Amino acid sequence: MTESTVPRRRLRSAAAGLSAASALAMLSACDPQPSDEQVSRERYGAPTEVAAFNNVDECKASGAFAQVTCEEAARNAAAEDSKTAPRFADRDVCEDQFGAGKCLVRNEGGQSFFVPLLTGFMIGRLLNGPGYRYSGLYRSGRDDRYYTPGGAWLYGGGYGGRGYSYQVGSRAVTAPVTTQRIQTRSSVVSRGGFGGRVSARSSGGWGGGRSFGG
Repeated sequence: MTESTVPRRRLRSAAAGLSAASALAMLSACDPQPSDEQVSRERYGAPTEVAAFNNVDECKASGAFAQVTCEEAARNAAAEDSKTAPRFADRDVCEDQFGAGKCLVRNEGGQSFFVPLLTGFMIGRLLNGPGYRYSGLYRSGRDDRYYTPGGAWLYGGGYGGRGYSYQVGSRAVTAPVTTQRIQTRSSVVSRGGFGGRVSARSSGGWGGGRSFGG
């Protein structure tokens, strides 16, 4: 069949479809996805500088903190882990976020759930007073980033020329972290993975865990 024999209605429909596809492509190009920092700012507040370490020896070797501070931070992270570690209903959902063999089962109040292994600790300075705020850290098997118990991710590694220095949303430092809810596959998928690495405007915010006092 030649073009001259194709019904005009079909030609018009095809042209309209191409025009719509072209317009959609142009809109997508003009409206890029928000950056990692933008999403973090929307969800967890303005960025603030924090230090992250895998262990006490790393912390002491940095020369940034006294030995007693490093030890206190590690001790606090370990003590709080039983309450603040992210909780998942199924092992495979936990391991999908944090890596195979990186999750363990826990029991509390007659419920069983899975949590990722504690892989480090964070030291942040309180904004409204002296002293530090400590938190455990959990390393993602997806992007190899540190995450706080409430799902905030550390970014900008090496900030200010210091290998241990990162940025994170300020609420990860200033707001209290409460006992986590048990997350299901649907709650994790709905926000684009642990921590909600999609825009708060499109996802509706943090959904699975009760964190930062929320």
